[in-house]
Amino acid sequence: MVMTTAAEVLARARAATGHAILYWIGQGGRDPHAALPSNPVRVAREWAGLDPADQRELAPLARQMGIDVTDASLELPACDCSGFVCWALGLARFAPGPDAGDWINTDSIWADASGPQRRFQQLRAARPGALVVYPQKDSGEHYGHVAIVIETDDQGSATRIAHCSADNLRSAPYDAIKITTPEKFTRQHLSIYAWCRDVA
Repeated sequence: MVMTTAAEVLARARAATGHAILYWIGQGGRDPHAALPSNPVRVAREWAGLDPADQRELAPLARQMGIDVTDASLELPACDCSGFVCWALGLARFAPGPDAGDWINTDSIWADASGPQRRFQQLRAARPGALVVYPQKDSGEHYGHVAIVIETDDQGSATRIAHCSADNLRSAPYDAIKITTPEKFTRQHLSIYAWCRDVA
């Protein structure tokens, strides 16, 4: 197996920004050889499957972005945080490994790094190319979240992260994948740093 380097992870993470990718849970990261982490989704079909409360919450944002959620022909590139991270790591999101599970998501990354550490090893301090992650379970949030650490301070805390998030769509440019500060993680008590063992 060819190992990915931290420099390659960082380059891929940066290259995924600026492509007007939509955030959609369960999407992206299927093909690590693809040019981008996203995959196309038919917006109207996916929208119809959303909970009515989620539709009400997201409808103003869709209008602001100029997305017609009733257009059956509209297809947009979409991804979620785990799909983005898997792609940046050079992994297929469906990536069976030595007891690491089949479907890689925030909860499985956090559980592995906090427990057996088969694919993801917990770190005491952040370093560029590492992950920062928290699970949905016990977080008090609707979903968990994961990002790539881009920069750190002298104390080993992340200062800049690359992540795919619905929050990134709330202001222009409308792109789910952005490089931001890590407040989403510093506010979350379950956040940990982790290193993917597939990265040299």
